[in-house]
Amino acid sequence: MEAKPRKKSFTPRDGKKPSFKGKPPFKPHNTGKSKSCKKSGGDGGPQKFNRKAADGKFTKKRKHPGSKKDEGSEGKKPKWDEFKQKKKELKQNRQQNEKNESYQIVSRAKQVWEIVRRKDCDKQKRTRLMKELQRLVKGNIKTIAFAHDSTRVLQCFIQFGSDEQRQEVFDELKEHLVELSKSKYARNIVKKFLMYGSKQQVGAVMSAFKGNVRQMLRHSEASSVVEYAYNNKAVLSQRLMLTEELYGNTFQVCKSSVCPTLNKVLKANPEKFESIMDEIKQILTPMAQNKVHTTTITIKTKRNDIVEITFKTIFLQLMNDDKLTANENPSCCNELKNLKRQTIKKDSFMYFQGEFAHLVLLAAFDCIDDTKLVKQIIISEMVRSLSEIISNKYGKKVLLYLLSPRNPAHLLAEIIQVLEKGDGNAHSKKDVAIRRTELLEAVSPPLLKYLCKNAQSMVMDKACSVAVRDLLGTAIGDLRPAMEAVAAQAAEPLIPGGEDGELHMAEHPAGHLVLKWLIEQDAKMKEAEREERFSRILLEKVGLENLKTWASVNRGAIVLCCLLQSADESVAEEVEVMLKSIFPELQKIQNSKGVEVLLEKLA
Repeated sequence: MEAKPRKKSFTPRDGKKPSFKGKPPFKPHNTGKSKSCKKSGGDGGPQKFNRKAADGKFTKKRKHPGSKKDEGSEGKKPKWDEFKQKKKELKQNRQQNEKNESYQIVSRAKQVWEIVRRKDCDKQKRTRLMKELQRLVKGNIKTIAFAHDSTRVLQCFIQFGSDEQRQEVFDELKEHLVELSKSKYARNIVKKFLMYGSKQQVGAVMSAFKGNVRQMLRHSEASSVVEYAYNNKAVLSQRLMLTEELYGNTFQVCKSSVCPTLNKVLKANPEKFESIMDEIKQILTPMAQNKVHTTTITIKTKRNDIVEITFKTIFLQLMNDDKLTANENPSCCNELKNLKRQTIKKDSFMYFQGEFAHLVLLAAFDCIDDTKLVKQIIISEMVRSLSEIISNKYGKKVLLYLLSPRNPAHLLAEIIQVLEKGDGNAHSKKDVAIRRTELLEAVSPPLLKYLCKNAQSMVMDKACSVAVRDLLGTAIGDLRPAMEAVAAQAAEPLIPGGEDGELHMAEHPAGHLVLKWLIEQDAKMKEAEREERFSRILLEKVGLENLKTWASVNRGAIVLCCLLQSADESVAEEVEVMLKSIFPELQKIQNSKGVEVLLEKLA
């Protein structure tokens, strides 16, 4: 059955009421008072609210009773300084009401701290203020430690206080060291104890961490405290204690006084190798995914291949998992950005200068296909601090690895074997030669530029001289400016025994080796069809007349022997003609093996 449409009542425009059949329409109750509401817009138009009264005047807007406008004067905006002052007073009143008794103590303590921490505060004044600060903080140390606005007071107290004053603070906080380490602000108090505390206090901090290392390493704030303690303050026994928790339960069961370390446990129980490795991996993987820099502690735990292999496995999964590619998922990019922000910048050059941490970078160069990301995160930081990295034993290895990867002259065979275990993994799909070339293209220009500016210091340094050889032998780009800078160091006249204690490059222990290596390297440059020849550039810079004087010293004669065998035949011929012209003088020189070899070649 179809529903009948509902009838609507209306008034026609002619004013006549319609006639209804059936039930009459609803009529409201008549109260006897007729009310009419006339809309300003006319019948059927929208209602407008007007403040205009019947007398033609507008009604005034309601005002707040306390407003100045009630008095007939226009209100003015408060001055910014007055507003800030009132806001500061309100904050102080609120803090005073919340803290009651401690407010005045903390307020005065912060005033004292502002004076004590200044460099211009003399010793006597600081001693007097420290005694006052000691009276203020006594009994309120824990409260002050966890408050964000007063924790620096305690840090200053620990730094400048006497041993007795420092011990007083430590006694009140020693039961809360782990809790303090997890606090964003209070963690710095624990670091101050590690920096300025006695051996007993440092030992107590390490002992407090025992049993809590795993959870602290996964904590965003506490991880930095453990890392600082391990890398900067822990002795061998304390390092072993901190890292034991990362080896799993099987290690704890097998450990004994005879086999206290991971290496000894594995040697004594080879059948436990797989289970211990699995447990280590399960422990370290979430740490690596949570925060990259916390895993550096694991690479430095032991001087053995096992931990290095385990870490490399984690690094591979973290950086090169198919699900963590930069294009499909930003997780990989975020982790590398954390590596830059939290580690390299924060801890100066921990990765580049660490005895074991630098191996992480070597693994990264071998495994990460996204070379653009490696350039942005690792190589860019390296380029900014080339002088510090080149002068460092392990930083130099990182540079040499980019120039000549897995060169036995720079790396131990055991380390190369560890790095080779990552070859052919399912995650690294880019061709090895292409990856290395892309990284070499990124690092070559800044290294060549650095060599041009610092040629003297590099060629005269035994440690850096090897880098000069590899750089001028493998770098991509124009090598001539750098070669000229090196050759210019040998262009000065040679004075046997040196002048003012400085030896000529041809007589210097490291300098003459650089010349020898670069001349011999011309043969490889010729095979690679490169135009640069160091022997030709050296001859142009030094000149034949100056080269004659090199025969007067043993090392100089050895360099001349190399020039006689130069891959540039024209150079070899010119040097031979020059040496034959001074053949009688060469025969008079005695007790010089270099000259003896030179005479044999000229004969």
